[in-house]
Amino acid sequence: MVTPLGWRPNLDGHHDVSLDLLLHVNRRTERTLARTAVGLDEAADADAVRSHQQATRDAVLAGFGGLPQRPEGPPPTRWRGPLAGTGCVVEHVVYESSPGVHVTATLYRPGTGSGRRPAVLFVCGHTPNGRAAPEYQQVCARLARAGLVVLAIDPEGQGERLGYLDAEHVPSMRGTVEHSYAGMPAWWLGQSIARWFVHDARRAVDLLVSLPDVDPERIGITGNSGGGTLTTWMLALEDRLAAAAVGTFVTSRGVYLWSGQSQDAEQVLPGGTAHGVDHADLLAAFAPRPLAVLAVDFDFFPMEGTLESVERARAAYRTLGAAGALELHTAPFPHRYPPPLAHAAARFFCAAFGLSEPPLDDLQEPLPADAMRAVPSGQVAIDHPDALFVHDLVRAEAELVAPPEPATARAWLQDRVRAHRQRPRAPFARWLAEREGHLHGMWRSERDLWGAGVLLRPDPAPTAGPRPLRILLLDGGTGSLTTDHPAAREASADATLAVDVRGRGVLAPHDKDGLDPRSHRSAVFKLLCDLLWLDDSLAAGQAFDVTRAIDVALADPHLATLLPGLGPDSPVHIEADGALGFVAKLAAVVDDRITTVHVTDDVVDPGRMLTGQYWDDDRGAWQAIIPGLAHHAPLPVIHDLLGDRLH
Repeated sequence: MVTPLGWRPNLDGHHDVSLDLLLHVNRRTERTLARTAVGLDEAADADAVRSHQQATRDAVLAGFGGLPQRPEGPPPTRWRGPLAGTGCVVEHVVYESSPGVHVTATLYRPGTGSGRRPAVLFVCGHTPNGRAAPEYQQVCARLARAGLVVLAIDPEGQGERLGYLDAEHVPSMRGTVEHSYAGMPAWWLGQSIARWFVHDARRAVDLLVSLPDVDPERIGITGNSGGGTLTTWMLALEDRLAAAAVGTFVTSRGVYLWSGQSQDAEQVLPGGTAHGVDHADLLAAFAPRPLAVLAVDFDFFPMEGTLESVERARAAYRTLGAAGALELHTAPFPHRYPPPLAHAAARFFCAAFGLSEPPLDDLQEPLPADAMRAVPSGQVAIDHPDALFVHDLVRAEAELVAPPEPATARAWLQDRVRAHRQRPRAPFARWLAEREGHLHGMWRSERDLWGAGVLLRPDPAPTAGPRPLRILLLDGGTGSLTTDHPAAREASADATLAVDVRGRGVLAPHDKDGLDPRSHRSAVFKLLCDLLWLDDSLAAGQAFDVTRAIDVALADPHLATLLPGLGPDSPVHIEADGALGFVAKLAAVVDDRITTVHVTDDVVDPGRMLTGQYWDDDRGAWQAIIPGLAHHAPLPVIHDLLGDRLH
């Protein structure tokens, strides 16, 4: 009969580890936020505020991996219209933010009046139909009827810019799924796809300032949800903006940690928390220019964080003599851009740009979807078969990467694996007798994280020379280990230890929504993103856990008694399958004690993620992402470093 050998839930009932990784990440984040908050909170004079603003810009640019080069002058533009509707004049636009990158947009102009007017760039939230969403049309029309020229643009993966169409032009993914699917490969390069979202928006500003009826000194921006995210990035990076209204996004990192919501890849700033960027810092980066924060009471972006960030940013505004230039407007709605906030935005921009008070008029009927097309088919990918999308841009960047020297790559990996770790005073290992003579062992990998393993039926017979240590990393975790497993069936003088690393096996985190950990909406994805904010990664921590398991096994006095010959001089062999094969390779690069690495059913291939449009095989390869690895330690170099140790 096949008997399970792995851990039962909660380390056989000894510890509830289902929240350990969440608590570990959140504690680290809160400690870092407390340490870095002083940069803004103690900026007591104008020079200190300006210095902090520059530090915020630098940190955002570093997290993005820089911005694409922006050409001089307006982008190439094609016009379609005008159309009459929604109480104003509507024209559709397609501009190229970069060669081959077509951005679909709609320009709203007031129906009456002449001369140069102020303008507002409208950036969309995460709606499948982008700028054609009825509510977004109504927001833009309201602003235009107030006397503003408004340019609304489709983000990548929404509206007419779906980048993943099959042979029958049916979208295989859209919207927020596309954002993260295209965005995760960019992390391997040390980039965020937010760099291209910002680039599209900056080129939209280039277009606006070139229009003869637009005053280039009075350009604003607004957007909610994902558009609120893009607006906050623009606060720090676009000096030509004279006013901004950020909708239903602003909260604080510390409060948002506990809300349990994941965000898309373009909303994640790698290294942001580590380098002192919180929502308040992004707001303060815009001071002393007029800024409105638009919030709804029933949002999943918690209001308590909104109030905290506005008050912290207001201190910077006050220091620059502009306390009244930062406004907060709220409304009793769930997550959306509701009419009260749209009217508040219209009033705000009119006041900021010297226009008359806008009327509180009735909403106009939005245009039907077909009337909102900027390209004939309604999809750029159909009308422009050679159009480029984010996955194309990522691939082009990857092709420019030059491999580093092996020694440089190893040093970089060692830093990634060892940085941020908090070793306990001792591992506090416990070895518990289990079925058929096997042992369950638990130890502290870090001060607040457990490591766990199953020691397969130790053979106490002495060995000639040091006893080898064999580490098993099973894709299914130690829970998949049974008496039928080859390692359990075969008699061996090796000390065989099957190990669970953080986030895997019995140490897998609780998912409040019951999602598969391979989903990018899961708790594991959110934890990965929170680690990226900390300039860390899940895979680096898992590789560290492997080295800690070796530390424990080779230095534990109880094991030395059970297994004579097991000690510091023991050679270490790793056998790994699935996604943990990549973790095994990382551990072997940074730890010379590992003599051989045997990998089967290899899942993680950063090169394939970077160069293939469709890279996911539903095995969770994205969990292994270490930002910048493709630059600093690409997989071929890792294989060269391992040489004949790798099988």
